[in-house]
Order: sequence, then C-alpha cells, then structure tokens
Amino acid sequence: MDVLLLFAVIFFAGAASVFFAAKKMKKIGVLGRDINKQKKVFLPEACGIALLVPVWIGIFLIIAFENFNAGFFILGLAVTGCSIIGLFDDLKKKFRGSLSWKARAVPISLFCLAFAFLFSQHWALVPLLALFIVGLAALQNTFAGLNGWEIGSGFIISCFVAALLVTTQFFLLAIVFSAAILGLLFWNFFPAKVFPGDSGTLLIGGMIGCVLVLTGNIMLMAIVFLFYLPHLIDFFVLKLRTNKKDLSQKAIQPYAILENGKLGIPDYPDKKERLDFAKLVIKIFGPMKEWQVVSVIWLIVFLNCLFWFLAFIFARNIFW
Repeated sequence: MDVLLLFAVIFFAGAASVFFAAKKMKKIGVLGRDINKQKKVFLPEACGIALLVPVWIGIFLIIAFENFNAGFFILGLAVTGCSIIGLFDDLKKKFRGSLSWKARAVPISLFCLAFAFLFSQHWALVPLLALFIVGLAALQNTFAGLNGWEIGSGFIISCFVAALLVTTQFFLLAIVFSAAILGLLFWNFFPAKVFPGDSGTLLIGGMIGCVLVLTGNIMLMAIVFLFYLPHLIDFFVLKLRTNKKDLSQKAIQPYAILENGKLGIPDYPDKKERLDFAKLVIKIFGPMKEWQVVSVIWLIVFLNCLFWFLAFIFARNIFW
C-alpha cells in the first residue's frame, strides 16, 4: 500500500470529518469560549470525536489490502470506547457539569485492561500494560490549554512512533494515526476553529498506547513513555506542585491577556505561583503571543522525542 496515498486519504477524511462534526456541535450548542483571545470567541467543542471516522477508515483499508490483523480491529474498539467516554464528559460539561473522575477512570480502565489482557505476553504484565495505555491517555489530556498545544504535540509524538515502527507490521497503523491527528490539527492550530475536547485527547493518547501494547515490545513502550516527558513535567512537577487544588485551571483565568495581545502570567490574588508548561515558557522568555508559546512547546516536544529516538537507535545498534 502506498504510504503517501494512505496518509493523504486519511488526512482529508479527518479534516472533512472534523468540519462536519464542528457544524453539528455548533448546531446543538456545544460551544466553548477561547479564553485566550481579547475578543469573545466561541468555538465548537468535542470535535475530536470525529477522528474515529478516519481511524476506522484506515483500519479497514489496512485489513482489506495489506495485513489482516484482528488486533487492529480490537484496537479500534478500545480507542472508540475511550473517545466516547471523553465525549460524554465533553457534553456533560456543557450542560450539567463534568463527569466525576471515577465515572471517567473506571470505564476507560476497563477498556484498557481488556485490551491488555488480550495482547499481553504474560498475565502478570496486564495491569502494567493497562496502566501504560491509561497513562498516555491521561498525559495527552492534561497537556492542553492553548490553540494547537495538545493536538500538535500528539502529532509530533505519533510521527516519532511511526518512525519507531517503520520496519514492523504496525507502521501503516501509526501512519493512519498521524494523518488523522493532522486532520484535526488543521482546524485546531492558531487561530483555532474547533476544540478537540476530551474525546480527542483521550483518543490520541489511547491510540498511541494501544499500538505500542500490540507490538509487545517493552523497550519501545519505555521510549514512547519518555516521549511524554514534557507532559510529565507539566503535571507532576508544575501543576501538582503549584496548583494542586485546581489542576484543570478553571477557578482562575490561567493566562493574563496583555494589551498587545501577548499572554503573561496573571497576578493571583493570593500572590502564590501557579505554573503549567506554557506559563513556565512565559516565565523564562517573557510575555509571548499564543502561537509563539505553542511553537516553543512544540519545539521542546520535538527535541525531546528526537533525543530519545536517537538514543534508542544508538542503543539498538550497540547492544542488539
């Protein structure tokens, strides 16, 4: 199967699916304010659910024309379940308030446990593999807040995952994921036209986690986990340490919008520092335009992935 053709088909299918999903969300009133703009801008939310369309198209194309693997179909079911849970949370947030963490974590954990049970090489690894998938989905979901931040980061990581899998039967599946994510990023980069919602971020993290579990290669899983090092720093070193009571940053406006349109760190009433990865970038470089902050974060994610990718290639050549 021609890789470029497959990528193009899935990209256009993804971009078209997001477009129609955005129209539907706007029609039913699932809108969210883009809080980092000087003017009031409201965008369709939960459009990440549209990625299920290109992902399933890609899975069926691979199964039909390249490699019949029942694991690909089961992977599709697992990430569909994760994305639907995210969609329920997206919709409930707009009309009745967010789902509790248990209401989200329990079904997602069950999907991941079932997937890990089916493809684990040893029963003792099942909890760890499930935790790996859940962990990537959660990290993908927490690394967010600015136009294109989470989706662009997910695209970069998915491309490096594809590079890791280039000689395996899972390469085309990784290409499908990357193309689908790019289709969403087309509408989500600055200035964003849509928001992905939890249905998009959980799906992206879940896809990446599941395909690594399918490989059965623990070393590859470890390398991909290190791809998420900036996400780990964002949550455990910054948010959890400086803003434990408001990890989602909803209680107080997370960024100050200056007169020149740049983003800065707000002056909090209690004078306590509240950091996330974007505010850390602003703290280091000073106030910046939203797209500039995201560009710096993308560069950091890219360089982090490149470092671990090259380290893996070097170690493989030396020791294997």
